[in-house]
Amino acid sequence: MRVCIIVENLPVPADYRVWRIAQTLRKAGHGVTVISPATRGFGAGVEEIEGVRVRRHALEFEARSLWGYPLEYVLALWHEWWQSVREYCGGGFDVIHVCNPPDLLWVIAAIWKVFGVKVVYDHHDLCPELVLAKSGCQRVEELNWVGRVTYSLMVLLERWSHKVADVVLATNESYARIAMERHGIGGERVVVVKTAPRGEEIPAEPARCGASASVPRIGYVGVMARQDGVDGLLRSAAVLCKEFGREFELVLIGDGPEREKLERMVGELGLGDRVIFKGFLPREEVQRELLGCVMGVTPDPACPMNNASTMLKVLDYMACGLPQVAYDLPEHRASAGDAALYAVPGDERNFALLMAQLLDNPALRMELGQIGRRRIRELVWERNGERVLLGVYERLAREA
Repeated sequence: MRVCIIVENLPVPADYRVWRIAQTLRKAGHGVTVISPATRGFGAGVEEIEGVRVRRHALEFEARSLWGYPLEYVLALWHEWWQSVREYCGGGFDVIHVCNPPDLLWVIAAIWKVFGVKVVYDHHDLCPELVLAKSGCQRVEELNWVGRVTYSLMVLLERWSHKVADVVLATNESYARIAMERHGIGGERVVVVKTAPRGEEIPAEPARCGASASVPRIGYVGVMARQDGVDGLLRSAAVLCKEFGREFELVLIGDGPEREKLERMVGELGLGDRVIFKGFLPREEVQRELLGCVMGVTPDPACPMNNASTMLKVLDYMACGLPQVAYDLPEHRASAGDAALYAVPGDERNFALLMAQLLDNPALRMELGQIGRRRIRELVWERNGERVLLGVYERLAREA
């Protein structure tokens, strides 16, 4: 089949899940084009990467506040629509595979559905819960009137995204329940496709996290937005340094709208010589950086969105044989199991205390790292993602 994938919030191939799906479909013999934004390091234009055609459109405006999102989304939606038209005129496609956020791509999908194109909705993020996360609220009742209106709109857009789709791909069981319970989607249309490393991507040798180092490295991988908790991680690092007196380097791999603010925070907290910003890195370089660390950190704070979401960083740390400190959230435990130490949600000092505990105990680091290595082999893409995804596309091919 010919497949057109559209993603708006990250460029390809930097978006790990989208790129994993595109590669899997291409290797199975499908023709794949991905439409994504262009950002720093990923220029606008058309190129072919490993047999996948990538169309990146200019990102003319990036919102910094609630009022900026409508403009950002309208501009991006126009570019994505135009790129899809060019792709359809250049050879067509049988399936349009749209990835949120935001939950606006159903508009493009609905138009192509009229032409007989099958629609796959890949549910990456809970946009209604994202409103709560960005507002620092746990419940809808805590939002101001603008927030409540926005939340209701996000629920409506999320519902239309589900309703337009022939198949909904959920990233975990929590998302599958939301599709069925919040939006009334039948279980036969909801499929759980979990993201994870391929077995061949797991490093042959784990990180030597039990070895002594004069300045041990702590690794973070992920997006730097308000809901990701990197600001809280920096405050925990300041406690680890100033109150607990530990030596360390904190390596931050990734980027996002909060990066400039975080860079200022580093100076304000007196951590200038202890925090290293690496930006987005290719997967191979991410692994090299992590293999030089003694632990990973997962500082995503408790909120309705994070409680239900699978964090890829959790899997990355386990693949590299790293122990990790994470806040005690349901999906963190579902992924990491006994391979992590869990801090009390919202307690940044407790988070720092657990980091100090791992820094002081090489044997514990090795034990948790080994548990993670065993666990990740049960979660690899081939077992929990690839077979299910290809089954979905086989079904769509039969129905076409």
